[in-house]
Amino acid sequence: MPHPDTAQAPAAADARSAVTALNRQYIEAVRRNDAAWFGEHMAGDALIVLGSGVRLGKADFLATLEAEPKRFRSLTVRDVTVRVFGPAVQVDADAPWELADGTAGVSRYVDTYLWLDGRWQVISAQVTWLPQRADA
Repeated sequence: MPHPDTAQAPAAADARSAVTALNRQYIEAVRRNDAAWFGEHMAGDALIVLGSGVRLGKADFLATLEAEPKRFRSLTVRDVTVRVFGPAVQVDADAPWELADGTAGVSRYVDTYLWLDGRWQVISAQVTWLPQRADA
């Protein structure tokens, strides 16, 4: 039996549109180290796996954003894919970035949203640091 909150998830096209917009907000929140945005849009039991492999719950992730803010010179996304699975939506993309200190790289991320309490909430996020390519 589906969870009562997930039974009334929006139609696939509406879900894709809403989560695509949330993904843009998510990236902007990363760029600004906006813990408040994540506090509002993450489920209470969300799990975040950082590029280093560290696993954080929501509270620890928010504390890390505030205690260890990243200063981005640039952060963009490319190759965004949004897949709808009823009450769950998964977003994956590559995110080229450069920090203010000149450190640069590309991260691949997979974020999963679930329709809970009448809105889309992040339930998991996985970031993988991609190796530097010689042709990049």
